[in-house]
Amino acid sequence: MIFAILPVKSPCAAKQRLKQLLTPEQRETLARMLFRRTLAALCHAQGIDRIVVVTSDSECARLGHMAGALVFEEAVQVSHSQSADAACFQAAELGATTAMLVPIDVPAVTADDFTNLAAAAHPGLVVVPSADGTGTNALVRTPPTCIDSMYGPGSFRAHLEQAASKGIPATVQRIPGLMFDIDTPEDVKQLLQGPSISEITPFLEASCAWS
Repeated sequence: MIFAILPVKSPCAAKQRLKQLLTPEQRETLARMLFRRTLAALCHAQGIDRIVVVTSDSECARLGHMAGALVFEEAVQVSHSQSADAACFQAAELGATTAMLVPIDVPAVTADDFTNLAAAAHPGLVVVPSADGTGTNALVRTPPTCIDSMYGPGSFRAHLEQAASKGIPATVQRIPGLMFDIDTPEDVKQLLQGPSISEITPFLEASCAWS
């Protein structure tokens, strides 16, 4: 069984690297838009048996329940890696044979992207890198606890090296909709240069304070 796991950082603390463009309230609004879009894409994907939302935010938990997802509620999020690993362990206890760890901040992601990622699952590890090739945007782990999460700078190489050290087969999937995320002002500029995306593009066009 494939469980898609969506760790959600508290939206009120999200997108700190966009401080020069957006107010705290706007950054929270953006994070909630991204979460809703990603959750909707997961709900329309094929090949996923259960969706899990991992969050300490009551509104994200409510939306997860409304979408039919399992919700693993956290008292507080210590780190993305810790949330991901705790959720993988809990999913395995509930019968998951594969954990598909996905990000919320990928505005161009589609249901087909998630369908393709689920179809790529195999015994071992599948890694989707960030657009710059250094970070990790998605992990597919079969079984869910086959490696430990090491999110952060250099995580793409760190995850592959950990798999190699454990003799775990690993492959790389470069899925554009999952590789492009919004973290920096440069990411926002790139997004605004492309096709309009739902409510996100108009919101950023109206909200960003370019210096």
